[in-house]
Amino acid sequence: MTFVIDIAILVLLVGTLTYAWVVDRRVRSLMRVLREMEPMIGNFSEAVDRSESTVSVLRSLGQQAEPKPRPQREREREPEMTRAEPSFRTTRERPTRPTGATKASGKSELVRGFFETVRQREA
Repeated sequence: MTFVIDIAILVLLVGTLTYAWVVDRRVRSLMRVLREMEPMIGNFSEAVDRSESTVSVLRSLGQQAEPKPRPQREREREPEMTRAEPSFRTTRERPTRPTGATKASGKSELVRGFFETVRQREA
């Protein structure tokens, strides 16, 4: 009876070691792919930061700009609008954040921090 239990333990141990070997190979390939993608992710993060700053600059310029007054003749030619509310919205509704979610500031630092943490764990 003890011989059967020993054989069962050995079979389970070999299965566990095989599974650990497969997982290790997959993690190594994932880390290799992440290292290859690091420059592309960094460039994408910088592009997102630039676009966010550009949008905020454009938004502030749009708020500062005053509408140019139209001549009286143009206003007389246009028919009067009888609707009280516009047919479209000038701004989008802000999406609601899920409970417990926080806003990530400094996305570039977040991306760099991720890759630095990965490098430290590998060493």
